[in-house]
Amino acid sequence: MKVTAKITKCFADAGKLKAFATICLADAFLVTGIRVVECEKGTTIFMPSVKDKEDEYRDVCFPVKPELRRQINTAVLNAYDASQKENETTGE
Repeated sequence: MKVTAKITKCFADAGKLKAFATICLADAFLVTGIRVVECEKGTTIFMPSVKDKEDEYRDVCFPVKPELRRQINTAVLNAYDASQKENETTGE
């Protein structure tokens, strides 16, 4: 499946949260609110989530197959790296 990603917002001073991203699946379905987060194991992504009645966060959407998860991770992290390089060259 074709997966494209775009970083919609970057954060310099938001702690572990580094950016928000949007992905497009097969040029037909958008998922917004994907978070790029710096964790102990490195930069990773988290799918959009909502807090339930028990104050626990539940993913709103998620890939069912591991291959799609890998494609989404790769697309978002590549977009994040590109946005970081662009910000370095523009001085932001």
